[in-house]
Amino acid sequence: MAEITVYPATLRWAVKTSNADPAAVAAKRGLADFPEWLSSSEPLRLSFSKLSDIGKALQMPFGSLVRSSVPEQHEDELVQYRTIKNHGVEPSRDLRDVIRLMRNRQDWAKDELSARGLDENQLVGSVASDISAEELGKAIREKLQLDDAWYARKTVEEQFRYIRQRASENGLIVMVDSKVGTSRRRLSVQEFRAFVLLDPTAPLIFINRNDSYSAMLFSLLHEIGHVLLGSNEIFNDDFAMGETRVERLINRAVVQSVVDNRDFCSYWKKSSRRNNDILMIANECARHYGLSALALTIHAKYLGLAADEDVQTVSEEMRERLSKTRSSDAKGGNQNNTNAFHLDSGFVGLVKSSIDRGSLSYSDGFSLLGVKSIQAYDGLLQVKGMANE
Repeated sequence: MAEITVYPATLRWAVKTSNADPAAVAAKRGLADFPEWLSSSEPLRLSFSKLSDIGKALQMPFGSLVRSSVPEQHEDELVQYRTIKNHGVEPSRDLRDVIRLMRNRQDWAKDELSARGLDENQLVGSVASDISAEELGKAIREKLQLDDAWYARKTVEEQFRYIRQRASENGLIVMVDSKVGTSRRRLSVQEFRAFVLLDPTAPLIFINRNDSYSAMLFSLLHEIGHVLLGSNEIFNDDFAMGETRVERLINRAVVQSVVDNRDFCSYWKKSSRRNNDILMIANECARHYGLSALALTIHAKYLGLAADEDVQTVSEEMRERLSKTRSSDAKGGNQNNTNAFHLDSGFVGLVKSSIDRGSLSYSDGFSLLGVKSIQAYDGLLQVKGMANE
């Protein structure tokens, strides 16, 4: 059986990057000597099958394990100073990798748009930092050209898709996924719900698909608020209980972008007359407006319609529900539809036109889109309505 040279330093790097337990890897069949391989001072000769098993255990690509030197890694500025409740938080490998993937797509889009002579995006940093929540909510509606009742007569899924479309049409790249690229590594909602990578030309928003549609709608509007203010951020709070003044400002603005205060007061009071339970009231309003029950309960508190204990009750119920939330990406469903939902339409169109013009190879285009064949590419274009363009 053919053997391959492997360097212990590379294996140690792979273990650290994967945040894996060497003892757990050693418990796998055929890998009992793994701890000894890690501590070796000399290059190793391992079989292809053993390396494949190590790769599976560490969730690392085969090519990364046969490097002769440890690759340099620089912490992305988005996660470098990340905190939760003012404490430093070590980002997971999944978060690092999905940010790296989105940075690669953004960098390509930025270069391509600049080469075509396109101006800077007009939404980035377009509002003053001292704006009020009411003014920011109004700005979100105006910048996306939304009327005051845009959420009416739509399901929450339709609301999300509509806002995503309006964002894309205004030059924001909005990506949605439940995993890290084409891997099986599922993203944690407990770690992050969304993030925005700010750029004057190609601002990019990523939404964690392992959330409900109402949560994804809130996250998308929240990140659009960050684009308008001109600030990067990883969003991971409870929709309305942000740690900083800016987070609380944007969270309130999101609600203001959806609800009219007079209409909201009327609807909350009507629901209160029908129900004695705060959870029933909050959830009924959530279904009506398409936002989270907690965000709307805190908004009701601002308007004098709810108390602190009501907010606490809804918050505890939401945390319990979140722990049970799973992605609704269809398992075994139409892969073309899934690919199309994950990818921003403007980005797909940009890749397609570059391939058609010959400035981008098919293989590089497929890599940017995360598809592996011409059939998957054609299917993606078909769903996006770009097949005959």
